[in-house]
Amino acid sequence: AAMAHLQLRNWGYARDHSLTALEYNDKNIKSWYRLSKAYKELGDWVACGDAIHNGLEAADGGAGSDELKRLERTLNSKIRTAKLQKQKRERARAERVSNVKKVWKWCNENSIQLGRLPLVASVTDEEENDAHSEIQENRWHHHHPHTGKLPTQINENEFSWPVMFVYPASGQSDFIEYFSESEMIALRMAEIFPELEDEKDETTMPWDYNNEYTCSNLVVYFEVHDVRGPDNIDLVIHPEFVEKLESQGEAIRFFEASRALKGDEGPDMASLVRAVERKKLHQQRKVWKKNHGSLWSRPGPCPLIQVHPATTLKDVLKHKSMVVPNFLPTFLLFPFDHPAHQKFLKERQIIGVIQPNSVV
Repeated sequence: AAMAHLQLRNWGYARDHSLTALEYNDKNIKSWYRLSKAYKELGDWVACGDAIHNGLEAADGGAGSDELKRLERTLNSKIRTAKLQKQKRERARAERVSNVKKVWKWCNENSIQLGRLPLVASVTDEEENDAHSEIQENRWHHHHPHTGKLPTQINENEFSWPVMFVYPASGQSDFIEYFSESEMIALRMAEIFPELEDEKDETTMPWDYNNEYTCSNLVVYFEVHDVRGPDNIDLVIHPEFVEKLESQGEAIRFFEASRALKGDEGPDMASLVRAVERKKLHQQRKVWKKNHGSLWSRPGPCPLIQVHPATTLKDVLKHKSMVVPNFLPTFLLFPFDHPAHQKFLKERQIIGVIQPNSVV
């Protein structure tokens, strides 16, 4: 059957039938050769090299080994390159996992809560190609993008975090790659939005038409994503909202899935992770619909915590209402008198204020 499928160029079936044949007789040299050919046509060079190696071991220099040796000589360069790339990916993966473990340990010790958003916006290819879904996905990833960056350890007592400043009134944002926990929010605000020395001066942002974006004129908030209390700990989370990461394993799986979708593990792994994430999103939608009737029956907007600019990043991270989405602390900044700010306050509820050195 494997030989027939090779002739018909059904490479996947040829691989599967060869593997089945080898389960019954792993000394069958022809099956090893057909398996090698199938992997070659599928472009799986590491598996192809392993099949050739196993076939040559089974042949032990006897009949049937010549074809495998010729195939090995022909594909030697591609197999060697693929194995080196695999080793490189495995080292990078091990380093990433180690880093996530360090971050999780630090967060655990410092009462910092982590969360995640779905890594896909659709459960089918058809839905993903739909224009409305593209708009929704762009909205999600503008507001809570996944940068692929992790907090990095500066010393034994401090980490540096990637941070996002979002300016909803202007539809703009700034990504700060390294923001030390001991830094005051105001220091970065002053760096990005310095005060004007003269009333005739203008801010440096081309989109700030009314010169409103100066450090002293900005109000800072973060969204409260986890609204569950002791009495509703099992509250169902809407698929578009932030879900808390409850364990180190969840944090590792989430980060590795995000890296796979960015292509770190190759196209096959990206497709597999996309399928797993779509299944998870489908299950979330199913549970939400069962409890609320429709996905359009959404919770109200997230409540807010106002942040005093003199507060340090660590004060914010340790606040009981802060859940860091996608390893990326995100702040909303508004010019105080901007109409969008006034409208925003009518739609949102402020449930607390963080003052310097007062974590509650």
